Amino acid sequence: MKRLLILAAILLTQAQAATVSISVNSNGGPMFATSAGDLITLGSCIRIGVFDTSGANLTTLQTSNDYFAINALFTPLGESGGDSGTVTQFGNSGSVLIINDLFGTGNVLGQIANIDSAYLPAGQQLYAWVFNSSAPLGSEQWGIYTSTTGWNFPEALGSETLSTFEIDTIIRGSTTGGLTTTDRLSLSPVPEPAGSLLILAAGLVFRLRRKRRPTSI
Repeated sequence: MKRLLILAAILLTQAQAATVSISVNSNGGPMFATSAGDLITLGSCIRIGVFDTSGANLTTLQTSNDYFAINALFTPLGESGGDSGTVTQFGNSGSVLIINDLFGTGNVLGQIANIDSAYLPAGQQLYAWVFNSSAPLGSEQWGIYTSTTGWNFPEALGSETLSTFEIDTIIRGSTTGGLTTTDRLSLSPVPEPAGSLLILAAGLVFRLRRKRRPTSI
């Protein structure tokens, strides 16, 4: 009986320690570009994870320009979050994957390793949330991409490669029409947070001035 308990404890420890890895690769597939068609520059951020698309959430992902509203529906991999894994990428010591120019401007090659296999359910669909700068919150453009096949969280001790030539679903953004190296996955413009606040402030000032304007006698 004691041996069985020890064996069960060992098996449980091994199960808890099981990890998976996710690679992201644009080699042989389309490159990421801005809405104007310019290839995204070195250092721009690519967040990998899962979106909650249930109910009205898909519409929010497709139409909302509120970063916090979108982020509330997102569970990231990597990003120094508990058992979510660590980024391994040439020229990048950060916790988020970036455009790293190994195949040229607008391309990405990197991996998120040591992800706890219980962090997400096996088979759950993965997404790439791509930005036109290194700071997601301040980005003026972003895109959300996925594939219905081949972009899934793997079984314990497994791995998955998210290749851009597999993308067949664009939540935000657009494509030039194909999925080859000469094509582009373009981001969509979103209002700058600072610009939105300035417009709101200007509107409030205008309303206050109208209220305070003295009436003529």
